[in-house]
Amino acid sequence: MRMLISWVTFAVAIASFSRLWQGVRGALDGQRLYGPAEALFWMAVFLGSMTYLAFVIYAADRAAGRARRSILVFDRLLDRRRPMSEGGRARGR
Repeated sequence: MRMLISWVTFAVAIASFSRLWQGVRGALDGQRLYGPAEALFWMAVFLGSMTYLAFVIYAADRAAGRARRSILVFDRLLDRRRPMSEGGRARGR
């Protein structure tokens, strides 16, 4: 199921980037395709979907032991899922 969600998120990222790029090209040509609210919406959709994809890829790399550098925000989210061991610290840390 996670793989399907990742592919759908990737498709949403591509579609939203396409809409953003269409708006930029229209603005450079002197046309106004949509207003600032819609542009902000497409930007938020693109950034949100890319953040989700980065999180999923980082989680897989971290679980496999291939993460070279840690991303603190993602580590905190991933560590919240782990059960707490004695002493109040997450396991494996």
